[in-house]
Order: sequence, then C-alpha cells, then structure tokens
Amino acid sequence: MLQRGQTTLKEVQQRFEEWRRNRKRHRDRIPTALWDAAASLSEQYPVSKISKLLSLHHTKLRDRVASYGQGNGSKSKEPAFIELDMSSSHAASAECTIEMEKPGGAKMKITIKGNCPDIAVISKAFLG
Repeated sequence: MLQRGQTTLKEVQQRFEEWRRNRKRHRDRIPTALWDAAASLSEQYPVSKISKLLSLHHTKLRDRVASYGQGNGSKSKEPAFIELDMSSSHAASAECTIEMEKPGGAKMKITIKGNCPDIAVISKAFLG
C-alpha cells in the first residue's frame, strides 16, 4: 500500500529518464538521490522489476537496497525481528548462544559457556 509522501515507480522512472536526457556525458555516475529513490521502491516492488523498468544493473541495485538506510541521510531501518528465548529451561543451562543480524547483512553469533551476559548491552553494541 502506498503511503502519503511515498514515491511511486512511475515518478522515479520519470526522474531517471530526465536525468539520462540531461546528463553531460553518457558515463556520468547516477546521483545518490536517484539511487536512494530506486532503493526506496524495494519496500513495494522486487529488485528485479525495479532494475528492469529503470534500466539499472540488478546487482548494483540489490547492493544499494541492502545498504539503504545506513548513512547518507537516508531513513534508517530497524531490525524486523529479534528473538530472545528467556524460558526457564534455557536460563538454567550452562551454554548461551546469541545471534544477531543487521539490516545491511552483517551477522554476529556468540556462544558462551557459563552464565549468559547482558543481552541488552551486546545488542546495543552490535546494532548501534
């Protein structure tokens, strides 16, 4: 569903066409604002459709989508899901495993024998 203020695929396609018509050289780099606009469409469409309609290299767009929201003034993305199993059967065990993944793809897995550390501190340190 399209939210108010959200750019449509047609609007981004028109912006790319205008940029391509008005650029000085054929090999000019695509501006960051256009890349961000294309990456933002991944919330509504598959990368394959976006890259085809905007005539973009699929792998480059996929990489941009993966890093979209990490710096460059783009909106940040929070992790979609973090599971903490705090059931009594796990709390009394002698081993603790913590796995985390950032939206950009960075992953961390820690296995500790003995008492489990403060998960909140580790989460903040890894996720920022």
